Amino acid sequence: MTNDKQLKALLDTIERNLTDWIPIGVKELGIESPAYCLFLWYQDFSDDFTPHYGIATQDLLDAIKSTHFVDPFDKFEMIWRPQQCADLDVPGRLVLDECDIVETEVEACYEILAKRAEIFEEDSENEDENQEDELGDEEDLDEEDLDEDEEAIEKEFQALAPFREMMHRVGKNLQQVDWKKIMPISDNFIILVGDYVGYWLAEDFEECVSLPKIDSLIAQGLLMVPPDDE
Repeated sequence: MTNDKQLKALLDTIERNLTDWIPIGVKELGIESPAYCLFLWYQDFSDDFTPHYGIATQDLLDAIKSTHFVDPFDKFEMIWRPQQCADLDVPGRLVLDECDIVETEVEACYEILAKRAEIFEEDSENEDENQEDELGDEEDLDEEDLDEDEEAIEKEFQALAPFREMMHRVGKNLQQVDWKKIMPISDNFIILVGDYVGYWLAEDFEECVSLPKIDSLIAQGLLMVPPDDE
């Protein structure tokens, strides 16, 4: 089986299994507070590739709304990147779990994508170059490192495109579920597929959430501006 055919078969299997299983997994959590978001997180090319899911509840949202933020933008960060808030100790704390039913397929999928983009090979070369450059000018290195980081993130974004597109399809499939039969949900409930670190939140938000829903979230004070304009 060629890599293209193997990749498609893997993605189809992952999409089908996640679409079928996530409602079951969410129901087993026994969420009591209405959920404002079901998060589905895919990973970058780190050691752990398995997707995660999480439920952000109205209790969590109420606690965030009642918190004073010196920088108002921090409120929106906490609402839409709650998995990155290490000190998020409030009622309705985010529930995290791994979608380990697809662990084997995801590992194989990332291996194909990494080889296509030569992700790990390039990382090894960069480590060697960085060691050689340690004796160079520190200020110049900082600027070069920033440029290299941006290039690496963009390359990773492009390399993950097939997997991201599959995860977005899973999100759209799950929009057809009657979530009121699975758990209590709020009027502004959405399903948001994004990367776990949150690098590409704007792009993922645009793929997952309709413009009318985005306008509604802005009107309710849950978004500062449309994500693609941030």
